[in-house]
Amino acid sequence: MKHLLSILLILTLSFQGFSQKKAKKKPKSNTKQTTAAAAPEAYVAKITVDTLHIQKGKPCILLVDVNKDSADPAITFDSNSEENELIRNFGKEALQIININKYTYVVFENKEIIDINPEGESFQAFAYWSGKLKDKIKIQQGKRMATEFVAGNMKVKKESSYVINTRKYRKEVASLESKNKITPKSNEIMNAILNKTILSIDGKREDEFPLFKENKSKIKTASYYFLTKNGTKTPIKEVSVNENGLLKQVKTYNRKGEPNGEANYVYEYGMLTKIIRGDQTTTIRYNDDKMIFSDNRGDANETTVYRLENNVVLEKSYIIMTDDKFCYMNSFAEEKIEGNCILRYINNILWTKNCGSPENIFPFIYKYTSYQDGNVLQYRKSKLEKKGESKFEKYYSSAEREEETEVFNFFGTLEFNENNLLDTYRFTKDKISQVIKVDYTYYPN
Repeated sequence: MKHLLSILLILTLSFQGFSQKKAKKKPKSNTKQTTAAAAPEAYVAKITVDTLHIQKGKPCILLVDVNKDSADPAITFDSNSEENELIRNFGKEALQIININKYTYVVFENKEIIDINPEGESFQAFAYWSGKLKDKIKIQQGKRMATEFVAGNMKVKKESSYVINTRKYRKEVASLESKNKITPKSNEIMNAILNKTILSIDGKREDEFPLFKENKSKIKTASYYFLTKNGTKTPIKEVSVNENGLLKQVKTYNRKGEPNGEANYVYEYGMLTKIIRGDQTTTIRYNDDKMIFSDNRGDANETTVYRLENNVVLEKSYIIMTDDKFCYMNSFAEEKIEGNCILRYINNILWTKNCGSPENIFPFIYKYTSYQDGNVLQYRKSKLEKKGESKFEKYYSSAEREEETEVFNFFGTLEFNENNLLDTYRFTKDKISQVIKVDYTYYPN
């Protein structure tokens, strides 16, 4: 049966939208019985028992998420986010919240019974009871918008944060995308974005960015490739630049040297307006010191805003699902400068922190920290040492936490040519020595 939650009542009752199953005999010897009338301080009960009695009094909501992995305590369910929404909207004492993630026989004091038995498949639903003997249990299938479900039954106006944020994000994005004001500051942020793509291997190695400054040489092409001892070349990236120093095309390759992407850059009056990747087009607008990228990803629209602060490129992005029934998947990310660090927040939660020493002073020290639930998930520290006008050495710390004693281990060397462009990158990864070379062609002076 499609709907696997059966509602069995002592007196025959019917709930619209739910299929009925014949009553099963209640298990006898192998079940526990637990009273779920929580003490005032216990506003959330984690249910792991077979039989549950719910007494009258406090309103109650069951958050049901049952599947084949539900009984595994190591599995984390995102019902926690709905718990947090309910607590935020209704407080800690006004509502009893019960998570159910295994077969449970629920008996309410108003003599209604819910038999949650998904028969090996998955089922997600909410069940609400006011706690009053005269009121019936209300059921809604799904695993999101529990706040709206409870608020509707309580006849109050409450909304989940992701519903509220969706309106806010749509308004902000509409305002951003209505602008197209080009100033000299627009040109500065555009060049900063383009130079990062032209001059670095993949545009993602923040701990090496001090070495890749704006280049004044008239680059025509840059070809990045792995070079083996026998002289075999495996392409990584090929960059084409027009005579005005503006990025024209980027081709990328996988580790086997097979093409896996091509981006073409389109300009109007010297300003980047589109990036075309196959059948995907990114539209670009400007608002003074901001560069605004808009992408349609099919199920979602992504808007990313770049700006310069203290010569550092900062990013702010919105991902908004096209269908509002998936608004819980919307996200907002923003980078901020605090001291010598760039902090990245996703949905207002600290996600990563990147800290660097002054860029023109060597050794250059860089620290990366990622977080999960407020705790450090990953910590990495690196160091760049200058070994001459055109040679630098890179080291990684052995420490996995900032408070640990550290030993810097040699990783590789970066060598630059007479035009101050990366020429050779030698490094050892997973005990394998590798070499990346870059070949350039230039426009005549």
